Amino acid sequence: MIWRCHAKYHDDVTIPREALIEKLVVTLHLNVPERQMLGSDDVSVTEVAAVVKRLLERDNVFPPNAKPWQAGEPVFEGFFLRKRADGKVQMTGQRSRPIRPDELAQQVTYECDDLDQAVRRFIRREWSDGIDGISISPW
Repeated sequence: MIWRCHAKYHDDVTIPREALIEKLVVTLHLNVPERQMLGSDDVSVTEVAAVVKRLLERDNVFPPNAKPWQAGEPVFEGFFLRKRADGKVQMTGQRSRPIRPDELAQQVTYECDDLDQAVRRFIRREWSDGIDGISISPW
Protein backbone atom coordinates (compact mmCIF):
# COMPACT_ATOMS: atom_id res chain seq x y z
CA MET A 1 0.00 0.00 0.00
CA ILE A 2 1.33 3.44 -0.88
CA TRP A 3 0.28 6.45 1.17
CA ARG A 4 -0.20 9.62 -0.78
CA CYS A 5 -0.80 12.73 1.20
CA HIS A 6 -0.71 16.25 -0.02
CA ALA A 7 -0.16 18.49 2.96
CA LYS A 8 -1.02 22.09 2.15
CA TYR A 9 -2.28 24.33 4.90
CA HIS A 10 -1.45 27.78 3.59
CA ASP A 11 -0.99 29.10 0.05
CA ASP A 12 2.52 30.44 0.71
CA VAL A 13 3.79 27.10 2.05
CA THR A 14 5.42 25.10 -0.70
CA ILE A 15 7.90 22.94 1.23
CA PRO A 16 6.12 19.79 2.46
CA ARG A 17 8.08 19.67 5.74
CA GLU A 18 7.20 23.28 6.51
CA ALA A 19 3.54 22.55 5.76
CA LEU A 20 3.62 19.58 8.12
CA ILE A 21 5.23 21.65 10.87
CA GLU A 22 2.60 24.34 10.34
CA LYS A 23 -0.15 21.77 10.73
CA LEU A 24 1.56 20.39 13.85
CA VAL A 25 1.88 23.77 15.60
CA VAL A 26 -1.64 24.90 14.67
CA THR A 27 -3.60 21.67 15.29
CA LEU A 28 -1.15 20.04 17.76
CA HIS A 29 -1.49 16.78 15.83
CA LEU A 30 -0.13 14.85 12.85
CA ASN A 31 -1.70 11.62 11.64
CA VAL A 32 0.37 8.52 10.78
CA PRO A 33 0.88 9.30 7.06
CA GLU A 34 1.87 12.87 7.94
CA ARG A 35 4.35 11.61 10.54
CA GLN A 36 5.85 9.32 7.91
CA MET A 37 6.16 12.24 5.49
CA LEU A 38 7.84 14.29 8.25
CA GLY A 39 10.56 11.64 8.25
CA SER A 40 11.59 11.80 11.91
CA ASP A 41 10.27 11.81 15.45
CA ASP A 42 11.59 15.29 16.11
CA VAL A 43 11.70 18.76 14.60
CA SER A 44 14.21 21.50 15.26
CA VAL A 45 13.23 24.43 17.40
CA THR A 46 14.47 26.64 14.56
CA GLU A 47 11.90 25.10 12.17
CA VAL A 48 9.11 25.48 14.73
CA ALA A 49 10.10 29.07 15.55
CA ALA A 50 10.16 30.03 11.86
CA VAL A 51 6.59 28.77 11.37
CA VAL A 52 5.32 30.45 14.55
CA LYS A 53 6.96 33.75 13.54
CA ARG A 54 5.52 33.60 10.03
CA LEU A 55 1.99 32.94 11.31
CA LEU A 56 2.31 35.62 14.01
CA GLU A 57 3.49 38.16 11.42
CA ARG A 58 0.58 37.24 9.17
CA ASP A 59 -2.22 37.10 11.75
CA ASN A 60 -0.85 39.26 14.62
CA VAL A 61 -1.78 36.41 16.97
CA PHE A 62 -0.58 32.84 17.51
CA PRO A 63 -2.19 30.34 17.67
CA PRO A 64 -4.65 31.68 15.11
CA ASN A 65 -7.72 30.78 17.22
CA ALA A 66 -6.44 32.46 20.40
CA LYS A 67 -7.85 35.64 21.86
CA PRO A 68 -8.06 37.41 25.19
CA TRP A 69 -11.05 36.40 27.25
CA GLN A 70 -14.24 38.44 26.98
CA ALA A 71 -17.19 38.10 29.33
CA GLY A 72 -19.74 35.57 28.15
CA GLU A 73 -17.31 33.71 25.86
CA PRO A 74 -15.30 30.55 26.54
CA VAL A 75 -11.77 31.15 27.80
CA PHE A 76 -8.94 30.25 25.43
CA GLU A 77 -6.82 27.98 27.64
CA GLY A 78 -3.04 28.22 27.53
CA PHE A 79 -0.54 30.74 26.26
CA PHE A 80 -0.72 32.81 23.10
CA LEU A 81 1.24 35.56 21.41
CA ARG A 82 -0.11 38.92 20.23
CA LYS A 83 1.84 41.40 18.15
CA ARG A 84 1.19 45.00 19.12
CA ALA A 85 1.25 48.02 16.83
CA ASP A 86 4.46 49.29 18.48
CA GLY A 87 6.30 46.10 17.43
CA LYS A 88 6.40 44.57 20.90
CA VAL A 89 4.89 41.15 21.50
CA GLN A 90 2.75 40.09 24.43
CA MET A 91 2.59 36.52 25.67
CA THR A 92 -0.62 35.93 27.58
CA GLY A 93 -1.66 32.84 29.52
CA GLN A 94 -5.23 32.19 30.53
CA ARG A 95 -7.22 29.49 32.24
CA SER A 96 -10.87 29.11 33.09
CA ARG A 97 -12.54 27.94 36.27
CA PRO A 98 -12.82 24.13 36.34
CA ILE A 99 -16.60 24.00 36.05
CA ARG A 100 -17.10 27.35 34.32
CA PRO A 101 -15.32 27.40 30.93
CA ASP A 102 -16.75 30.86 30.24
CA GLU A 103 -15.31 32.38 33.43
CA LEU A 104 -11.71 33.55 33.66
CA ALA A 105 -9.83 32.11 36.65
CA GLN A 106 -6.37 33.46 35.90
CA GLN A 107 -4.63 35.57 33.30
CA VAL A 108 -0.98 36.60 33.13
CA THR A 109 0.72 38.73 30.47
CA TYR A 110 4.42 39.11 29.70
CA GLU A 111 5.85 41.90 27.56
CA CYS A 112 8.60 40.90 25.15
CA ASP A 113 10.82 43.43 23.44
CA ASP A 114 11.16 41.48 20.22
CA LEU A 115 9.63 38.68 18.23
CA ASP A 116 12.48 36.20 18.77
CA GLN A 117 12.32 36.55 22.55
CA ALA A 118 8.55 36.07 22.54
CA VAL A 119 8.64 32.99 20.31
CA ARG A 120 11.43 31.39 22.38
CA ARG A 121 9.48 31.99 25.59
CA PHE A 122 6.27 30.63 24.05
CA ILE A 123 7.91 27.44 22.73
CA ARG A 124 9.60 26.74 26.09
CA ARG A 125 6.37 27.34 27.97
CA GLU A 126 3.94 25.46 25.73
CA TRP A 127 6.02 22.75 24.07
CA SER A 128 8.96 21.91 26.34
CA ASP A 129 7.87 18.25 26.19
CA GLY A 130 7.21 18.31 22.44
CA ILE A 131 3.98 18.35 20.49
CA ASP A 132 1.84 15.22 20.12
CA GLY A 133 4.80 12.92 20.83
CA ILE A 134 7.10 14.77 18.42
CA SER A 135 10.06 16.21 20.29
CA ILE A 136 11.55 19.60 19.60
CA SER A 137 15.33 19.66 19.48
CA PRO A 138 16.97 22.41 21.55
CA TRP A 139 18.10 25.80 20.33
